[in-house]
Amino acid sequence: MNIAFTLCSNNYLAHAKTLVDSFLEFHTDFEFVIGLVDKYSDDYDYTLFENAKIIPVEELQIVNFNNLVQKYNITELNTSVKPGYFHYLFQKFNAQKVIYIDPDILVKSRFEEVISILDTKNIVITPHILSPVDDEFAPTDYHTIRGGVFNLGFIALSNYHSNINFLNWWHDRVIKYGYNDFSRNMFFDQLWINYVPCFYDNYCILKHPGYNMANWNLHERTIFMSEDKVVKVNGNFALRFFHFSSYHYNKPDIICSYLTRYNFNSRPDLVQLFEEYRSLLIKNDVEKIKLLPVYYYPLLQKKSLEISNTKFNKPIYRRVYNRVKKSIKFLVLGNG
Repeated sequence: MNIAFTLCSNNYLAHAKTLVDSFLEFHTDFEFVIGLVDKYSDDYDYTLFENAKIIPVEELQIVNFNNLVQKYNITELNTSVKPGYFHYLFQKFNAQKVIYIDPDILVKSRFEEVISILDTKNIVITPHILSPVDDEFAPTDYHTIRGGVFNLGFIALSNYHSNINFLNWWHDRVIKYGYNDFSRNMFFDQLWINYVPCFYDNYCILKHPGYNMANWNLHERTIFMSEDKVVKVNGNFALRFFHFSSYHYNKPDIICSYLTRYNFNSRPDLVQLFEEYRSLLIKNDVEKIKLLPVYYYPLLQKKSLEISNTKFNKPIYRRVYNRVKKSIKFLVLGNG
């Protein structure tokens, strides 16, 4: 069995649904699993995922899981259980190949290269960028390296017995150091993967520009629709997936909150793809789903609503603080 999976809490299920449908359109030979880092909510109809299997995180029986909930925020928690889900899926389903994909991704064609590589390699990872960039805009290669050389919105593994040591080491590190804290050289589960070429031998760094196209590598990649309706990257490569990291559907005119190099006026090639993604999120009921309760973080939606309701009533010092905070974000930028 071959399995693809993603991780999310209830409030991100619209993104997960969009990912699942797009992936299975091109990979009918895969099973798709949603790792629900949450508990089932009475406010959502999970049968909408008839083409995927949902596995709540409690099924993994992670040791001291409640401590993780206390120490991590919702994003840190979702990323810290990623190695645990790899362990679980390999063991429970006797899977031969397992691919992880972030929920904020849209798949546009079959992962032919990855599936083939996994016949002989145990680990497949993709770099954030394939060429340097350093100018007055963000993100540059200086910003990107803070989040790690490789982007963990995607990682693919095969041959569980060959990967047990890797998964055990990775799991131990993210359980202990899975924070997003640049001051302590921590960036979720992602930064640790810099060690893969040092600690392990049977891996592949996939440099195909159609994989993991995202805001951080737009300086080296453009897209267009070919005559046969295939989205191409740089003229020759099929777009395998686009990673909509830090894109907000309710701010459709902004590619990414921290991207200063491009906008939709300077990158008209992206407009159709982003419009397609936004329409799919809306179709999958993102407006309602974003407000679903998150069992492990019950105050999350309440805080979100409070911020929304007081948007125009904040004291002046708070508005100034937020502007300064956004400016500082460019200086400590990382990608996830």
